Amino acid sequence: MLGIPTVMVVTDMFAKFGRRMSATQGFPYVVIAETPNPIRQLEPAALRPRAEAMIQTVIDGLTLPPAELQARMHDAVKLIHPQGIARST
Repeated sequence: MLGIPTVMVVTDMFAKFGRRMSATQGFPYVVIAETPNPIRQLEPAALRPRAEAMIQTVIDGLTLPPAELQARMHDAVKLIHPQGIARST
């Protein structure tokens, strides 16, 4: 179950990694707002539409009830424990 509202903002290259890392820290259902990579050398005018595209995800992650977020992200568990991946622990 979710506790503190948590949102992660990442580029698409880091979304799966972020999901797995957040799960190891006890936040398997963290809301992830992602944008296409790269962003490093983009000008503010190019970054603004990307930020605007993610803003509703950020707002939802901070304001929706935990049960609603968990229901919306039932497929997130597949990213945390991908089928066919053996754990070494």
